Amino acid sequence: MKQFIQRLKFVRVKDLLSFFPMLLSLLLSPFFRLVNREIWLVCEREKEARDNGYWFFKYLCEKHSEINAVYAIKKNSVDYLKVKKLGKVIEFGSFMHWLYYWCAKYNISSQKEGKPNAALCFVLEVYFGFRKNRIYLKHGIIKDAQRWIYNDISKLTMLCTAAKKEQIFIQENFGYEKSKVKLTGLCRFDNLLSPHVVKKQIVVMPTMREWLRILSSDTLKYEKTLSFTESEYYITWMNFIQDDRLASILEKYNVDLFFYPHPAMQKYLKDFSSLSNHIKMASADVFDMQQLLLESALLITDYSSVFFDFAYMNKPLLYYQFDYNKYRTGQYQQGYFSYENDGFGSVCYSSKVLFDKLETCLINDFKNPPEYERRACDFYAFRDSDNCQRTYDAIQSL
Repeated sequence: MKQFIQRLKFVRVKDLLSFFPMLLSLLLSPFFRLVNREIWLVCEREKEARDNGYWFFKYLCEKHSEINAVYAIKKNSVDYLKVKKLGKVIEFGSFMHWLYYWCAKYNISSQKEGKPNAALCFVLEVYFGFRKNRIYLKHGIIKDAQRWIYNDISKLTMLCTAAKKEQIFIQENFGYEKSKVKLTGLCRFDNLLSPHVVKKQIVVMPTMREWLRILSSDTLKYEKTLSFTESEYYITWMNFIQDDRLASILEKYNVDLFFYPHPAMQKYLKDFSSLSNHIKMASADVFDMQQLLLESALLITDYSSVFFDFAYMNKPLLYYQFDYNKYRTGQYQQGYFSYENDGFGSVCYSSKVLFDKLETCLINDFKNPPEYERRACDFYAFRDSDNCQRTYDAIQSL
């Protein structure tokens, strides 16, 4: 009940309006199912086709045309035409999305909110048990105690994992039957080992802060203000971007830097700026996250799980964790992964240490230190391009 009450603050008017198409589609679903069988419904966030959902849908269209695969995405998305070229597409959140949701053999997504309406579906799935066929591809390797994925809150049919430690951690702590937590690898990893050009550029990808995602009374537990531009997150990253030493390093080594915040923080990108020609504000409407990871020679992040993608490609990275204790208190408690002992790059708690490590990396021409290369080699269950195949096989085994 506590979780239900907490969810109410995220309910919007459009969630309430979705009740009517949801009900009508439910009534019509038996008839729709007569002519639309074996549906595999795939999606990500409503305007995205860039993550594990996209790569799995691409795999289904190219390798298993016998599967009745459908992808849900908004028509005004910059990714719409890309995914439409692959196969059948429906409008995310539409009446048709609801119909396919009810009739699908599998509802597959890299996002928990990958549904016609996340709020309504949460009630239907968790409290009424309507759907028992939800495949969670995930949008990153789980390393922390992420309460919102636990079985009592999510009731997922299958979760994909990419590391043995990750699989065991979920099996032992998240409340799922062990058979539901599959070791498959992440679908988007298939593209990471494909031939690609690596440029002399750095990508900076800080993750979100849950208390800043929606500014409310909860924000005041961790900040002394309700203004985003007065938050520690903004001030610290803004100081980083505008630091003279950073500009000097980039100029000296002729390296570009792309600042790409987490999708939930992209709405604040307009508040960031830099005077250096080497620093670019990377909007999700223009830049594809995975393409930036492929093209970049160095990643700087705080806690974002995208560092697992980077390490998969054996590239160097740095962690900038200026608010570690606040993050652990306000967002995720530590799981099996320690950045100091298991991480794939140096952990920096101050900008001075970060800039020192950054310059060292550039002096060494972006070479990944052997210690972190060894850690990454030991971490992944697979390091190949067969992640989609294993995911497909795992779903079929259900």
